[in-house]
Amino acid sequence: MRTRHSAAILYVMLFLISTCLPAAAHNLWLNPGDYFPKVGTTVDIGIGWGHTYPADRVDQEVKEDRVQEISAVDPDGLTTALTRVSPALYKLSVTKAGAYLVTAKIKSGSFTMTAEGRKWGDRKSVADPVKCVNYHIEAKTVILAGGSDRNLSFPYGQPLEVIPLTHLSNLKNGDKLDVSVLFQGRPLPDATVRATYAGFEIPDIAPHGSSKKTGKKAKKHYPVETATDDTGRATVQLNKAGYWMILLSHKPPYPDKDTCDEYMYNQAFTFQVR
Repeated sequence: MRTRHSAAILYVMLFLISTCLPAAAHNLWLNPGDYFPKVGTTVDIGIGWGHTYPADRVDQEVKEDRVQEISAVDPDGLTTALTRVSPALYKLSVTKAGAYLVTAKIKSGSFTMTAEGRKWGDRKSVADPVKCVNYHIEAKTVILAGGSDRNLSFPYGQPLEVIPLTHLSNLKNGDKLDVSVLFQGRPLPDATVRATYAGFEIPDIAPHGSSKKTGKKAKKHYPVETATDDTGRATVQLNKAGYWMILLSHKPPYPDKDTCDEYMYNQAFTFQVR
């Protein structure tokens, strides 16, 4: 009995450790068919969902009831409708020159780890809770129409948000992208900013040698990792042309500890380096 209990606790600990790793979390992202369209055209907006950001920009099909909302703001700051084709594909009509901000989010909720594994619900709804996470997963992208960046740095108002400060249509291999990170509308200092590109393969690296415990080499999950300064700003070094994704995760404490332990706000911001 004691051995079985110890094994259960070990399982929970290993799971909690694994969910802290960047590769363990599901991400939501947006795949525009054209980041720099002409005015008067229609752009496909695909919804990506999964663990990786592969070369074909499709990992797992998002489920019918998974996406809570997808919306867009045009260069004048007005909400504009998208046409639904399928759960994972929408169309945006481009009628003005400037930046179209497109966002999406999945339905929020809570999951709780127990000795028997992960269960959906908060501490009050499951037996023997170990740790509860209340999650909010969103995505954002910017489409620059007609060569204009009008409205590029307009805050959309997501709880956790990346705002580009560099003109995206000028980005090329070797350039740097300056961004601002906001949480609840305010600059978020000391936030980890990770970035990857489509097709990035996780290599084995051992900058300080192999692990003494496992003998295995460490893995670099993202080609770029930095942090925001005291004003919530960060610079991302772009070392490859192609499709890129910036990933943020912020985990403030949950106010009612009897209900849950922490929030998890995740955002993925996608763009293209030409």
